[in-house]
Amino acid sequence: MKIFVISLFLFSFSSVATSLTWDQQRGLYTQAVDLQSQDMWLEALQKAKLIPGYPLTYLLEYKQLKAHFSRESLFAVQSFIKDNLDRRASYDLQRSYLYYLAENQYWDEYLSFYPRIPNSVDLKCFHFQARLASDQADEIWTDVQKTWLTGSSLPNACDSVLEYYLDSKQISQSLILQRFHLAYVNNKTALMSYLITLMDKKNEQLAEQLYALHKTPATLLNNPLFTSTLFKDSLFNNKKHPSNDFLAASIKRLAKKDIELGLSAYLAYEPELSLTSVEQDNLKKYLISRIMSRDAITLFPWLDKTLSALGDVKLTERRIRYAIRLNNWPDIEYWLAQLGETKPLDSKWLYWQARVLENKQQQSQADKLYQDIATERNYYGFLAAQKLGLDYQFNPNIVSEQQQDLDHLKTQLAHIDELYFHQHMYLLKREWRVLISNQSINLQRQLGLFAFQKGWAHLSVVASILSKSWSALNIRFPAANPQLFYANAERYELDSSYIYAITRQESSFDEYANSPVGARGYMQLMPQTAKETARKIGLKDYKKRSQLTDGDINVQLGTAYFDGLLKRYEGNRVLATAAYNAGPNRVDRWQGSEEGRAEKGLTMDSWIEAIPYKETRRYVKNVLVYNVIYQHILDKPLEFLKPKEINARF
Repeated sequence: MKIFVISLFLFSFSSVATSLTWDQQRGLYTQAVDLQSQDMWLEALQKAKLIPGYPLTYLLEYKQLKAHFSRESLFAVQSFIKDNLDRRASYDLQRSYLYYLAENQYWDEYLSFYPRIPNSVDLKCFHFQARLASDQADEIWTDVQKTWLTGSSLPNACDSVLEYYLDSKQISQSLILQRFHLAYVNNKTALMSYLITLMDKKNEQLAEQLYALHKTPATLLNNPLFTSTLFKDSLFNNKKHPSNDFLAASIKRLAKKDIELGLSAYLAYEPELSLTSVEQDNLKKYLISRIMSRDAITLFPWLDKTLSALGDVKLTERRIRYAIRLNNWPDIEYWLAQLGETKPLDSKWLYWQARVLENKQQQSQADKLYQDIATERNYYGFLAAQKLGLDYQFNPNIVSEQQQDLDHLKTQLAHIDELYFHQHMYLLKREWRVLISNQSINLQRQLGLFAFQKGWAHLSVVASILSKSWSALNIRFPAANPQLFYANAERYELDSSYIYAITRQESSFDEYANSPVGARGYMQLMPQTAKETARKIGLKDYKKRSQLTDGDINVQLGTAYFDGLLKRYEGNRVLATAAYNAGPNRVDRWQGSEEGRAEKGLTMDSWIEAIPYKETRRYVKNVLVYNVIYQHILDKPLEFLKPKEINARF
């Protein structure tokens, strides 16, 4: 082990001059990485000594340190962090070493290395363990108490700490009940069960009744618990966790299961609910939301009366969408007027105000609104422009080169360049965001242009987003890898602009994107979808999900999948695009459901506005707009919606 500790200092103190070319240094770095992957650490070290000035040599030191943690590594780890303060690897190494010290219970070193209380809960609890080992229980009690008071389960690292304070009775019955209240409100039944085991007899009895109510919320209407003297006089009913909080949470839980019963319970208990006005409004908002989600039309008289009094913007907008879904033009007009009293109408709702006027045969007034909206580069602006036969307005603010502005960032850009060359994509994206975030708006845009010119499409888009350069079309909408996208669009006789639009929306051209639900690559394909599509088109080269980060395979499968959706929906891009995001089964259900929708089919714009999922609604609008922007960038004929889509009834 000592040989590795000693060898690590060679990174810091080596002054070996090099006459190696850049390609040779890249090659040596690649060889060192390969040797490290084979646990050939001494051999890798010899390679690293030859490239002390190469931008990524610090990553070799990082990996060597991490692979050989010991109690004696403290100084070497601290030195690495000091020498690489602006690198994400330093943050990763710090966390990894803290976990190593904690797992081995090297508590003195833990506190010496990081004396502050960490932010993450598990490291925080390791800190508490270290302080307890140093007989500092009283000094950390306030912070332990704050950690205890959560409505979620705590990590295993906290177990011994909590046992100490439970045994010493510092975690009192009052604190146990406070946490039970948080768990009840957050619907954490496992945590509730655990906390019941910590209660005394009287509190345990009441907590078990609350737990039973939580499990079977339908019993709320006939449950005497909240009106009982035993409950009102207990620790469950005080300023820190009043009984009304339990009651409001119970009403919400019942409403989630059965909105009719939930509203009945609210109305029955309303006289006894001494909630603050904010708490009362929040409960009403929840009930209104559930009524619309469950299409409980019979409850709309209460909803409309309550919502009119509340004047909540988001729920009013949702109520407008519900009216659009039913083709109920009087309701659309009424709720637009209600919305207009709370805030100036943006292009979205001005468009629907114009549609109301159009429906009332007041075309000239509608056209005036359409003309105003048509000046904007967005979904509603393009809809209005197409209605009036006007040119689409792109209002670009193209970023032009000012190369001298980046001269002082040559070292950082060389670092980014090498991360990209070696495909260290996870680290690359993190380092790029840090670099961008530390610059002025103008420099952020220049860095976006730099990335665009280098062909780093994803980094270009990230720069446009972080700098909020919404009109910088050249860096916000790069035409990435044209050969790849053109070839696959041509293969399936699709518009390349539309495949670009989908990819821009899906991953912002991040070839290695991996979503929380498992979608991967440029066009964010789920592995099962990719497998089925590969089988349908006979793509035998696709064998495993890891290949979805191969751009060639991903774009071919994504384009083929979208082509299949277009065929399924008879060329209707609106439905196919919604299905690409939400899945064809959901779109079929939205199409086929008779509940809570208009008797006659909806127009295209009404159907899009009434899509139940906010994500899918936004997705469809964005892709349609991005398609026109890419048509503009690729110098293609401009067409927002096809006649077939405009005339369709959904």
